[in-house]
Amino acid sequence: MSDDISMNTLPILFNTAADKPIFFYDEEIITHKRFIHDVITVAAKLEQHQYAINLCADRYLFALGFVAGILQQQINLLPASQANLEINALEQDYPDSYRIDDNFIKKALNNKTTQDRIFPEAINAKQTVAILFTSGSSGKPKANPKNWDMLVDSAQRVARQLNLNSPAQHIMVATVPSQHMYGFETTIIFPLVTGVCIHNSKPFFPEDIRHTLDVINKPVILITTPIHLRACTQTNIDWPVIDFVVSATAPLSKNLAQSSETQLDTALQEIYGCSETGVIATRYTTKSSEWQLLSGYLLTEKVTGTCLVTPLTKDEILLPDQIEITDEKHFRLLGRQSDIIKIAGKRGSLNDLKIKLCALEGVDDAIFFMPQENPDEKARLTAFVVADDLSAKEINSFLSQQVDAAFLPRPLIKVKKLPYNETGKLPRKNLLNLYKQLRSHLKNSA
Repeated sequence: MSDDISMNTLPILFNTAADKPIFFYDEEIITHKRFIHDVITVAAKLEQHQYAINLCADRYLFALGFVAGILQQQINLLPASQANLEINALEQDYPDSYRIDDNFIKKALNNKTTQDRIFPEAINAKQTVAILFTSGSSGKPKANPKNWDMLVDSAQRVARQLNLNSPAQHIMVATVPSQHMYGFETTIIFPLVTGVCIHNSKPFFPEDIRHTLDVINKPVILITTPIHLRACTQTNIDWPVIDFVVSATAPLSKNLAQSSETQLDTALQEIYGCSETGVIATRYTTKSSEWQLLSGYLLTEKVTGTCLVTPLTKDEILLPDQIEITDEKHFRLLGRQSDIIKIAGKRGSLNDLKIKLCALEGVDDAIFFMPQENPDEKARLTAFVVADDLSAKEINSFLSQQVDAAFLPRPLIKVKKLPYNETGKLPRKNLLNLYKQLRSHLKNSA
């Protein structure tokens, strides 16, 4: 396919070999022929609505619901969280919607009927096939519609940059959910578009990850996050052969990247993107701090921030992060726009504070945030710190030598773990909930 997609129609499956593996499901290899058969079966059982809220945890069942929805001209809604409160809110925003989950898809597969439908060779390239939502880290989740050509184009560019399926077909195991943009692109779009094969599981703990890799019994790509890599490096597991690891959702420190490569005996690459754009860049973290844009992508500096231009977007897309462009192909990531704070007339970066604190030996993890929704000049920072062998006094003493007094957290609270969501992010609401739970401790610390 050419570097710029300009067709009016595009295939759903880009490899038509009937016996080509596309998924592992229930310890069984699913070929393209079986996948197409199952998609048609599920499509006949879908309800007649404009939107389907795809809550499937199993990747294979998720993919069946997604592609069956495409056949029925339905748009998959992919919520950032599966909390009932958020799903109910989504149903209010999209009244012509219904829920599909693992049980729904399994029931459809078990209730087979005579198939009289032909799987289409191609669909309208501009068909909106999904709406993804931001994680809500800084407020209400934002809707991001995705047309099929956008997803195809991005996946193919990433595949070329990561050398997927070279020299042979890659198999992927992922620790992230399919509803998140990162998981959606790598574990749902990649097998359809780039020809990789995906394991249907979502292992969480290091031993679960090792077991899944071991069952496959051949080199694979591990799709994961910093929080999972941190856990993996703190174990003494004998890891199976891994082609390479891909990490996303938050930038890795060079130390964690190096320890991950050493512990897992593999190479590690990061991908950078957001719900608004999908993947836009990659980097070998242990070799460079700079990110390399996907081919054909361009960054431009505006008064409002850094914008992205792609071959398929008519308008420039404002990125949510602060970026330093080093040349037309590379950039450095400086942090979120919302990461910048002002206290006592001084400007600082929450991410920079975290980096400085995590440089202290014994600090396993940390986060700075402002509990107030509308902080003023008298606002104070709060820090949650994971450090079993250090006291709060020792941590504050170190930090006071690294940052201006205005940015010292008041209070600094030690916790057993940070309230990450299942994609390895720290939504503001999670931090506020923890803050409220520890309010009595905060009063005693004041």
